[in-house]
Amino acid sequence: MRVGFGFDTHELEKGTSIRLGGIDIPSDYSIIAHSDGDIVFHACADAIYGALAIGDIGEHFPDTKKSNENIDSAIILNHAIEKTESMGFCVNNIDITIILESPKISKYKKEIVINLSQILKTDVKNVSLKASTSEKLGFIGKNLGLTCYSIVSLLMKNS
Repeated sequence: MRVGFGFDTHELEKGTSIRLGGIDIPSDYSIIAHSDGDIVFHACADAIYGALAIGDIGEHFPDTKKSNENIDSAIILNHAIEKTESMGFCVNNIDITIILESPKISKYKKEIVINLSQILKTDVKNVSLKASTSEKLGFIGKNLGLTCYSIVSLLMKNS
């Protein structure tokens, strides 16, 4: 078994929606990023890269490459899963925590979990998604940014 931890944070600006776990959620804010800014996919991919000990998103998808500008973060997470499979592993379970002040995402959580389980090629019961606020403290509490943490366990296939 392998375990990896991922983290991502991005700045927010006035906007119309944010993308979390591949789902566009109406919001008074948008994420500022080189890619589409999907912090859920980024944190999950980094957790997987960490579990496999093969670097991080910045090594696989550097923001210095023009081809990565505005990239769909599903491409990044799919790449991480391809690496997982090619190294003989599969996702055992993943636990994700999003920290943002707004919008409230409770009505989108099921859709995000289903989307993640399909990309990660695991059952929905292996995907845990939680959301919290920072109680109006710091840059997150002031709606200047949002953060996501993820921890994943990978198992060797056929074990």
